[in-house]
Amino acid sequence: MREVGLYLISLPRSFYLLGAATLVVVLFWGGSQPFAAGLVPVPYDKLAHSLYFGVLSMMLWFGTGGRWPVLLVFTVSAIGGLDELHQGALPGRVADFSDFLFDAVAAGLTIAALERYKLALGIFPSPADRI
Repeated sequence: MREVGLYLISLPRSFYLLGAATLVVVLFWGGSQPFAAGLVPVPYDKLAHSLYFGVLSMMLWFGTGGRWPVLLVFTVSAIGGLDELHQGALPGRVADFSDFLFDAVAAGLTIAALERYKLALGIFPSPADRI
Protein backbone atom coordinates (compact mmCIF):
# COMPACT_ATOMS: atom_id res chain seq x y z
CA MET A 1 0.00 0.00 0.00
CA ARG A 2 2.89 2.32 0.76
CA GLU A 3 4.17 1.90 -2.81
CA VAL A 4 0.80 2.92 -4.25
CA GLY A 5 0.73 6.05 -2.09
CA LEU A 6 4.27 6.98 -3.05
CA TYR A 7 3.47 6.40 -6.72
CA LEU A 8 0.38 8.62 -6.56
CA ILE A 9 2.38 11.35 -4.88
CA SER A 10 5.09 11.10 -7.56
CA LEU A 11 2.70 11.91 -10.42
CA PRO A 12 2.82 15.52 -11.65
CA ARG A 13 0.59 17.89 -9.73
CA SER A 14 -0.73 19.27 -13.01
CA PHE A 15 -2.25 15.83 -13.70
CA TYR A 16 -4.40 16.13 -10.58
CA LEU A 17 -5.24 19.80 -11.07
CA LEU A 18 -6.37 19.12 -14.63
CA GLY A 19 -8.46 16.20 -13.36
CA ALA A 20 -10.06 18.41 -10.70
CA ALA A 21 -10.80 21.16 -13.24
CA THR A 22 -12.38 18.55 -15.52
CA LEU A 23 -14.58 17.30 -12.67
CA VAL A 24 -15.80 20.84 -11.94
CA VAL A 25 -16.55 21.54 -15.62
CA VAL A 26 -18.42 18.24 -15.93
CA LEU A 27 -20.33 19.01 -12.73
CA PHE A 28 -21.66 22.34 -13.96
CA TRP A 29 -21.93 21.68 -17.67
CA GLY A 30 -23.19 18.11 -17.35
CA GLY A 31 -25.54 19.10 -14.53
CA SER A 32 -27.23 21.65 -16.78
CA GLN A 33 -28.06 19.08 -19.47
CA PRO A 34 -31.64 17.79 -19.69
CA PHE A 35 -30.61 14.18 -19.03
CA ALA A 36 -29.18 15.15 -15.63
CA ALA A 37 -32.62 15.56 -14.04
CA GLY A 38 -33.34 12.33 -12.19
CA LEU A 39 -30.13 10.67 -13.40
CA VAL A 40 -29.40 9.13 -9.98
CA PRO A 41 -32.41 7.85 -7.97
CA VAL A 42 -33.11 9.50 -4.62
CA PRO A 43 -31.59 7.10 -2.11
CA TYR A 44 -28.41 6.79 -4.17
CA ASP A 45 -27.89 10.45 -4.98
CA LYS A 46 -26.24 11.02 -1.59
CA LEU A 47 -23.74 8.26 -2.36
CA ALA A 48 -23.09 9.83 -5.77
CA HIS A 49 -22.50 13.24 -4.15
CA SER A 50 -20.16 11.73 -1.56
CA LEU A 51 -18.10 9.86 -4.13
CA TYR A 52 -17.91 12.78 -6.57
CA PHE A 53 -16.84 15.33 -3.99
CA GLY A 54 -14.52 12.84 -2.30
CA VAL A 55 -12.70 12.28 -5.59
CA LEU A 56 -12.63 16.03 -6.26
CA SER A 57 -11.09 16.57 -2.82
CA MET A 58 -8.52 13.87 -3.45
CA MET A 59 -7.56 15.36 -6.82
CA LEU A 60 -7.13 18.82 -5.31
CA TRP A 61 -5.18 17.45 -2.33
CA PHE A 62 -2.71 15.66 -4.60
CA GLY A 63 -2.67 18.65 -6.96
CA THR A 64 -1.62 20.99 -4.17
CA GLY A 65 0.83 18.53 -2.67
CA GLY A 66 -1.26 18.17 0.46
CA ARG A 67 -0.88 21.82 1.39
CA TRP A 68 -3.70 23.94 2.82
CA PRO A 69 -6.04 21.09 3.83
CA VAL A 70 -8.54 23.38 5.56
CA LEU A 71 -8.69 25.66 2.53
CA LEU A 72 -9.29 22.62 0.32
CA VAL A 73 -12.25 21.53 2.45
CA PHE A 74 -13.74 25.03 2.23
CA THR A 75 -13.09 25.21 -1.53
CA VAL A 76 -14.71 21.86 -2.28
CA SER A 77 -17.63 22.72 0.03
CA ALA A 78 -18.07 26.03 -1.79
CA ILE A 79 -18.13 24.20 -5.13
CA GLY A 80 -20.82 21.94 -3.68
CA GLY A 81 -22.81 24.97 -2.54
CA LEU A 82 -22.51 26.62 -5.94
CA ASP A 83 -23.62 23.38 -7.56
CA GLU A 84 -26.75 23.32 -5.42
CA LEU A 85 -27.51 26.97 -6.25
CA HIS A 86 -26.97 26.14 -9.92
CA GLN A 87 -29.34 23.17 -9.67
CA GLY A 88 -32.00 25.37 -8.09
CA ALA A 89 -32.00 27.58 -11.18
CA LEU A 90 -32.41 24.70 -13.65
CA PRO A 91 -35.75 23.26 -14.80
CA GLY A 92 -36.38 19.79 -13.44
CA ARG A 93 -33.62 20.11 -10.83
CA VAL A 94 -33.92 20.90 -7.12
CA ALA A 95 -31.42 22.48 -4.77
CA ASP A 96 -31.13 20.27 -1.69
CA PHE A 97 -29.34 21.38 1.47
CA SER A 98 -28.70 17.77 2.47
CA ASP A 99 -26.81 17.27 -0.81
CA PHE A 100 -24.60 20.19 0.16
CA LEU A 101 -24.01 18.63 3.57
CA PHE A 102 -22.97 15.34 1.98
CA ASP A 103 -20.60 17.26 -0.33
CA ALA A 104 -18.98 19.08 2.60
CA VAL A 105 -18.72 15.99 4.82
CA ALA A 106 -17.20 13.98 1.96
CA ALA A 107 -14.64 16.73 1.41
CA GLY A 108 -13.76 16.88 5.10
CA LEU A 109 -13.49 13.13 5.56
CA THR A 110 -11.43 12.65 2.40
CA ILE A 111 -8.96 15.40 3.28
CA ALA A 112 -8.71 14.13 6.88
CA ALA A 113 -8.02 10.59 5.65
CA LEU A 114 -5.36 11.82 3.22
CA GLU A 115 -3.71 13.92 5.94
CA ARG A 116 -3.64 10.90 8.23
CA TYR A 117 -2.22 8.77 5.42
CA LYS A 118 0.44 11.42 4.76
CA LEU A 119 1.47 11.31 8.41
CA ALA A 120 1.50 7.49 8.41
CA LEU A 121 3.79 7.46 5.37
CA GLY A 122 6.05 10.07 6.92
CA ILE A 123 5.49 12.43 4.01
CA PHE A 124 5.81 16.02 5.05
CA PRO A 125 6.12 19.03 2.79
CA SER A 126 9.56 20.50 2.44
CA PRO A 127 10.13 23.96 3.95
CA ALA A 128 9.96 25.46 0.43
CA ASP A 129 6.50 23.89 -0.07
CA ARG A 130 5.13 25.44 3.13
CA ILE A 131 5.40 28.96 1.75
